Amino acid sequence: MEAENTSFFADPHTWVLFSTIIFAIIAYKKGKKPLLNMLDSRSARIKADLDEAERLKNEAQALLADYQKKHRDAVTTAQKIIDNAQESVSLIQKAAEEKLTENLKRREELLLERIARAEAAAVQELRYQAADIAAAAAGQLLADAMNKRGAKLVDEAIEELPQRMRA
Repeated sequence: MEAENTSFFADPHTWVLFSTIIFAIIAYKKGKKPLLNMLDSRSARIKADLDEAERLKNEAQALLADYQKKHRDAVTTAQKIIDNAQESVSLIQKAAEEKLTENLKRREELLLERIARAEAAAVQELRYQAADIAAAAAGQLLADAMNKRGAKLVDEAIEELPQRMRA
């Protein structure tokens, strides 16, 4: 119990305590400003990062809105193109149908004209054949008549010859 007899200032724990308190005070006084500056700079850097993140977020949202608008415009334009193409197809189809109808009508008229010419040619051929048959029949009738009356006609022609020569 010798420790009870020693004085307060003679105890090494007291000096360790004093030196720790003095060190803490000096460290506080000397380290407070750099520590606060470091924390402030870190806080400022975090705030700048947050501001940058906010700016990037706003920029990204603006880009997203711009791209969504462009997408809507592109969809609208594509729909207009599709509508115009369908309208063009409809007009082309209608024109093709009209042209086809016109071509069919013209071909029908040409075929009817060809048929009429073929009929006329056939009728003409029949007339020629009928005329040939009639001529052949007339020739046959004349030949038959000449055979029957041939000698008489020759005699009559000979008798009439001097009279015809005079005239």
